[in-house]
Formats: sequence, structure tokens, C-alpha cells
Amino acid sequence: MGSFEQTLEYQQSLRMRPACNRVLRDVFGITDDQIIRFEKDDGPHVLDQEFAIDLKVLLPCGGQLSGQEKALSHKFYKYRTFTIEFWQNRHTKEPGEWFKIASQFYLSGYSDPSGIEFAEWKIVAMLELLTWLRKCGVTKLDQKCKKSGGSRAAFLPIPYDSIPPKCIFASGGGPGDTCVHQKVESLR
Repeated sequence: MGSFEQTLEYQQSLRMRPACNRVLRDVFGITDDQIIRFEKDDGPHVLDQEFAIDLKVLLPCGGQLSGQEKALSHKFYKYRTFTIEFWQNRHTKEPGEWFKIASQFYLSGYSDPSGIEFAEWKIVAMLELLTWLRKCGVTKLDQKCKKSGGSRAAFLPIPYDSIPPKCIFASGGGPGDTCVHQKVESLR
């Protein structure tokens, strides 16, 4: 197992994977076999490295959606922010996930105290979020960034309550607490 797989963040993501699957099943009306994660044994997959895409969801209609997912530990829940890596290296301004993201949605949330289920989560529609923030320059966004503990990275925290409703596709908490905000009429 490589060094990345030994990080606390990676271990947290593995513990939360069943909860992420539950959310994706509930929101998109799919089964576990319709969730395809892009993983490699020897490091990040090229889609994650180049486009910040962790997975795809195969929809019942035959289409697919690309996604990113992050499940933060409960100790950070008090902040209730959507966070995205802005700088991979804040000292050299090496671009992070923010500058690459091509995912259509981002499942982001906080685990409950058990570390295996969500206390709160959001599915952010990335097209809407990027469009909302399109007029903010890199300098302005950089000024809002926070250092990532124990690494050279910096992340952009956006408080959940400040994100416009049009940017939140779905939200919820633990099992049975799922709300899809963007209702779409079926083609007749």
C-alpha cells in the first residue's frame, strides 16, 4: 500500500464509501453496480489527476454523470463548508483541484461521530457553482483560502449557507434523509 493510501483522508474516504454509495443510489435512482470509481493501485487515476473526476454514475436512461466525492471527518462539521483544494502547493501556487475540475457534480459532506455515515452532505452542481463564482478572480478566491493542515495545500471553503440554492442539486444527512432539490419532469 502506497503512502497516499495510508493517509487519514484516504482511510476516511474508504470508511465513508458505503454512505457515499447510499447517497448516490438515493439521489440518482441507481444500484451500486452503476457507480464506477476510477482507481489505480499505483496512484491517482488520470481522470482524477487531470480533471478532478473520481467516479461516474450510470443513469437508468443510459447516460452518465461524472462526479467527485469528499467525506470530511466529523471534527470539521462545525464549519459546514463546501471545501475544494485551490492550491496543491500554496507556496508555489501550483494549481489544485479547483483549476482542473470537470466533474458535473460534487458529493461533499461530513461524517457523523461514527465515521461511517453522514451527518450532513450536499451534491453541488458544478456548472452552477462555477457560473456563480465566474466573476471572482483568482486573487479574490485565493484571499479566502485556508491552509490545509499538515500539507502544502490550501483549500477554498464556501459556507453551505452562502451557496445559492440553484447550485445545490441534493442534500441530506443519514439514511432516510435525502432531498433532491432539482425536480425534473419525465419525458412523456
